Amino acid sequence: MERLSQYQLFALTLFFQIGTTIIFGFGASAGKDAWIAAIVSTVLGILAVGTYLILMYLNPGLTLVEWFPAQLGKWIGTPIAWLYPFLFLYELGRVLNDIKYMLQSLIFPDTPFLPLIVPFLLILAYGQLKGIEVLGRVGELILPIFLFLFIILAGLIWGSNILAASNLRPILEAGWLPIFKASFPLGASQGFAQSIELAMIWTLTKGPFKTIAKINFAAVIASGLIILASQLMLIMGLGEFNYQTEIFPMYILIRKIRIGNFIQNLDLIGVMFMMITAFFKASLHMFFAIRSIQLLTKIEDSRKLLLPVILLGLYLGYSVSSSITQHLKVALEVFPHALWIPLLWVLPFLLIMITIIKKTVKHFLGANTYD
Repeated sequence: MERLSQYQLFALTLFFQIGTTIIFGFGASAGKDAWIAAIVSTVLGILAVGTYLILMYLNPGLTLVEWFPAQLGKWIGTPIAWLYPFLFLYELGRVLNDIKYMLQSLIFPDTPFLPLIVPFLLILAYGQLKGIEVLGRVGELILPIFLFLFIILAGLIWGSNILAASNLRPILEAGWLPIFKASFPLGASQGFAQSIELAMIWTLTKGPFKTIAKINFAAVIASGLIILASQLMLIMGLGEFNYQTEIFPMYILIRKIRIGNFIQNLDLIGVMFMMITAFFKASLHMFFAIRSIQLLTKIEDSRKLLLPVILLGLYLGYSVSSSITQHLKVALEVFPHALWIPLLWVLPFLLIMITIIKKTVKHFLGANTYD
């Protein structure tokens, strides 16, 4: 059985939680208070991840799709568990669409869908054949490079004298309501509560439960700080209006870097920076889909599922939206309420209540029998 080290789990979790957030920005509906929404979302994310970790503790040795049959029985729990592979596949399609629109808008205008996505899917397929352990090794190697690149870009943005703290003021001009709307369900779910998917690999990680819990909380805080720093730079560098209206605000901010006459035109570095997190997000969605279907169908060789999952991902990436406007509208207004609230918040909280009640009743009955 493949195993992940603790550092590999941290790296994969960090990349997964940042994901495509760094491409499209975070909490734009809160305007210049988006950085506060990032803090609120991180706190809510810590609560969500804590809930999932409690479920892991109450269901030792089981993954996400095994929790529901274990507690609700085969006839109720299994159909509910099947909702999650479909969620993973749909999210894979959305990430592919993110990449498509980013490349078409920024580098390869008027390029058809297939020439952009097929090479990326082939790389994902190769990673799936090598397994989660190899993906973890790639993550632990790239994470220092990613963090170094982020720090360098932040330093260059600061050195370009394009940041204005006045763009952050006045704070809370519209009150707390826009912040709460930006934080839940979208902000807290986008990356943070999505970490319920990582429960598919927690059982593959070396170390006791307490260590896995510490790694997850550390990753949430670290990704929250990176997102917070990004939002502060974007708001100060672009201003509230441009931050809310630009589709790719980080790319626009990086294009503004000018130090002397020799450090400029860093567009491709910005795209590479965003492609790193998109690659890990898509790779993990694909792995979680394959592993969850394998566990639910009892298929021994997961490689048999690779081609169907790739084809489904390709189909969803092609058909999930017809334009970037529709893509973003679904992401902001439909997806969080239709899928994330029931699958990332309601069902896990209901399951933890049912599990605790069942264990309490079992303990009470056992105690009475003993008496």
